[in-house]
Amino acid sequence: MASTSNKPRILVVDDSKVMRRAIAKILGKEYDVIEAEHGEDAWTLLINDNSIQVVFTDLGMPYLDGYGLVQRIRQADDPNLKELPVIIITGQEDDEKAQQDAFNFGATDFISKPFESVQLKARAKAHVRFEQTVRKLSETSEKLETQAAIDEVTGLGGQQYFCKTSDETLAYIKRNGGRLILLRMDIDNFDFIFIKNGKTIADKIIGAVGKRLGKLVRNEDKLARVGLAKFAMLLLSTNFEDSRQLAERIHKEVSALSFKANKKTLKITLSISVLEPQLDKDSNIKALLKEAESYLDDLTVKGGNAISCKSTVVDVLGVSGLHHIDVSTAIRLVKEGRQEMVRPHIDKLLKELHPLLEYLTRKNKT
Repeated sequence: MASTSNKPRILVVDDSKVMRRAIAKILGKEYDVIEAEHGEDAWTLLINDNSIQVVFTDLGMPYLDGYGLVQRIRQADDPNLKELPVIIITGQEDDEKAQQDAFNFGATDFISKPFESVQLKARAKAHVRFEQTVRKLSETSEKLETQAAIDEVTGLGGQQYFCKTSDETLAYIKRNGGRLILLRMDIDNFDFIFIKNGKTIADKIIGAVGKRLGKLVRNEDKLARVGLAKFAMLLLSTNFEDSRQLAERIHKEVSALSFKANKKTLKITLSISVLEPQLDKDSNIKALLKEAESYLDDLTVKGGNAISCKSTVVDVLGVSGLHHIDVSTAIRLVKEGRQEMVRPHIDKLLKELHPLLEYLTRKNKT
């Protein structure tokens, strides 16, 4: 997701939370600092966020180390990503060799631990200015946005695309009424799968899951890869029961997938959170994703491979009713025997239906 701050955005990559926070504390006043704990998470952020201007990364990390991250950045198709300044920070004893290796892989600069805050700020300032100059000479912003919107492994929309289009949908629903349901899906135990089988198999799994999800989503809905092994789906004009059934179908079809790894058959499972939110004027997709992910976390603690369904709309109905309901919701409530929840909204529903009723009346007279 692109930065909403006017500050230049910097990505800090280090498997040490203490080190990430230390750098963020030093640079946080002047820069919008985001964090990743290893190279794969950093790569996912980079391909979905074209506002990142500088990367500070450690060398020794799980999944994808600093050398691999630099190499992948330098081999990127996106010209802005390919030229992104990457500053290596390491505490290795053999600094000279580490520095030379980092430069060979395409690193822009090199800082040894322990570093001074003045040194870190100076590097950040210099390379942010350089990146801004290069960006002005690159392709048009419209083309860059299109490139950053697509996840290269699955061909699905990326996090930037999902957040932007979903917030536009939310704004429309707030103005005109309607409903939506959010699905958040995680491949279970993906870190273990990645470490044991490597990136090639991991990418095959992510690609296959994305392809299967793409076959199950409707044209009017939204689907994206929003993390390393994380997917999100926004369903429009769909009732809660149909969404639950879709989640069960997704769970079943993904569980049926199999892969060959180390001459053995590898099976995967999926955890899914289904959220029907009660929308208000402050609702935004970032907050809704966070809420859905909290239910996913509960599933993970219990072992994953499960579905969690939560409707805050139902909870609100049981207490004080909805501020506004659309026609499909009204029909569902009547079918469920909850006509009393529809009565306060009849005048508005009739107003919405009036053009259709008028058309049918004219048609019957001809």
